Amino acid sequence: MDMLEQVKLDLRVDGTLEDDLIESLISAAEEEIKTASGKTKTADGKDIAVSPLYQTAVKMLVAHWYDNRGIEYVGKTAAPISHSAQMIIAKITTSKEYI
Repeated sequence: MDMLEQVKLDLRVDGTLEDDLIESLISAAEEEIKTASGKTKTADGKDIAVSPLYQTAVKMLVAHWYDNRGIEYVGKTAAPISHSAQMIIAKITTSKEYI
């Protein structure tokens, strides 16, 4: 199952109407994790995308952004990313399992 299908399953989205949006959010999440962590590969040289931890972080970020994509109003702040997602990204950043 590819990442789009996994994310749609997690989001409980049927059909293809929002595929472009979700694919864009997946790309943004992948870029965010790689940029924030500075890691692009697993310790054995494979692309970081094969890591279940990385895949979980991508899905969590996409779900957060998908659920909080509305317009912000003056005086309201954006919903923070979950502590769990932050911890996964911190693990990727500091772990020797990723380079």
